[in-house]
Formats: sequence, structure tokens, C-alpha cells
Amino acid sequence: MTTIIPTSTSEHIGTRLKELGASVIFPDKNKDNKNVFPDGEIYTRISNIKKLSGKRAVVLHSGMPDPNKGLIELFSVLRTLNAPIESKELSEKKFEHKKIEPPAQIEVFFLYFPYGMQDKIFQTGEANMAQHIFDILVNYYNVKRIYAVDLHCTGADWLADYPVVLISAEAEILSAMKKDGLTDIVQVAPDLGSQMRLGITGFDKKRKNSFEVDMQASAKIDVAGKVAVVWDDLIETGGTMARAKDKLLEMGAKKVFAAATHGVMPEGVERIKKEYKTLYLSNTVASPHSNVDVSGVVLEAVKEGENV
Repeated sequence: MTTIIPTSTSEHIGTRLKELGASVIFPDKNKDNKNVFPDGEIYTRISNIKKLSGKRAVVLHSGMPDPNKGLIELFSVLRTLNAPIESKELSEKKFEHKKIEPPAQIEVFFLYFPYGMQDKIFQTGEANMAQHIFDILVNYYNVKRIYAVDLHCTGADWLADYPVVLISAEAEILSAMKKDGLTDIVQVAPDLGSQMRLGITGFDKKRKNSFEVDMQASAKIDVAGKVAVVWDDLIETGGTMARAKDKLLEMGAKKVFAAATHGVMPEGVERIKKEYKTLYLSNTVASPHSNVDVSGVVLEAVKEGENV
């Protein structure tokens, strides 16, 4: 049996998974109905943790908002699962502790993986934080499998050393477009990195000076008289996607829409909503602008993992 444990940033997906029939245990809140103490420290408790003994536990987490706080919460949940303890109060400030059988297997499902852009050492003295997080999960918290939706560091040479399952939200986004009658479209990546991650043609950025960046279209882009969709894995400031729209209209595109998996920065999402007629955005990060639900993709991947 598999049980999903959502952290606070993934409760919106956890609730939907429960509606779809999945076994879901939400961590308890404190007496103030929060998962933090007044000083900001994380509070974690899974009161019915005995139900997970000998079972498969999948911790569901989104790395935004607040990636740093989120990682501490994730690590706290994993620590609780790795070394579950039954506590009985004997008298004031005196407790009896007994070990509880832990889950047979612990996995982590990232709706959005934080630090995915810090996936290599660019300059002397830096750290590859993306790889370090994988190290911690696998080698310290004994995580047997790591799922990630549209992982930004896909293609990193070190990724093959870890038990990673790559999940795509593309089918769900395309399905949402199809419902709106968008079937004959040209997918365009706003930069070279997106081209490599998504496997589609697009723009290259060439720096003109310290303040200006010129966008050059690939010779393969043919949008004259067509509907174009600027597609990226995540939205931060939204600047590149906004410039891509202007370029495509200059190139004769009939209409230009936007699509992204992760709405990382709210201000960037707001900008794209203003720039584009329509934005297709998944709910890997909770946002009022999300209109594509990935819960079905998550549940399918978790079920497939039962047979591995």
C-alpha cells in the first residue's frame, strides 16, 4: 500500500489526490493551526505515523514559495519517517520513548524542484546545490526514488547517479489547449536552455552589451500566419517570454499564447498574464492563475512506482 504525505506547499495537490481515491495523510498542525512556531521554526508531526509502518510512503513537495523554509520542512518530514518514535508522557517533562517500525520505502515527489538552476559550478567557490540536495535525500534520508515534474536541471551529467523519475506536464497542458480549440500550434522556446530541456525550436539570446540582450530566432521557426505558443518550464521575471511574444508577432504570427509548468515568481506570472491573451499554467506551484491540473499525472506516476 502507498500513502502520500503532502508538505504545506503541496496541500492543494494532496487534497485533489485524496478526492481521486489516493491514500493521503496530511501532517498535523500545531495548536495555532500552523506548521511553524511563532519564531518561524518548522513544526512537524504525523500523529498517525504507525499506519505507515512497513508501507510505501511518498512525500509530496513543491519547492515554491519559500524554497529554503520548504526544504527544512521536507527534511523534517523525512527525519520523522526515518526514525518514528512513540512518545508517552510519564510526568511533567518526563517521557517514555519507543521506536516505531518505519515505512518499508520512502520516496519524494517534487512538483517543483528548488535549486534546479544551481546545477553546476559556474565560478570558483560555488556549490552545486541541486546535486547536493539529491545527495542529502539519497544518502542521508534513505530516499529510494525521487520524482520531479519538468526538472530544470534535466540533462545534467550527474543526474544519472540518482534514482530520478522525470515527469512531464506537457500532455496535460496540451490537453487544456485542445479543450480551447488550440490544436494546430507551433511550440517555441524562449531561450536555448528551454530548447534543450523541451526539445523544441526557439530563440537564442545574444548579449549586445551590459544592459541589452538581443533575441535571435532559429531558422527553423516558421510562424507566419500561424498560432504560436511560447513554452517554458518555469516563469520567474517573465522578461524573456515577454520579448519572445513581440518577436513572434514581428515574424507574422497570427496569435501568440504562453505556456509554462512552474509559476515560480508571482510577479513574473502577473507580467505574462498582462502580456499574453492566454497563459496555460500548471498547479505544481499553488497560484490563482493556474488552469492546468497535474494531479492525474502525479497519481499515475505514483501508481506506476508500486510495480517497480
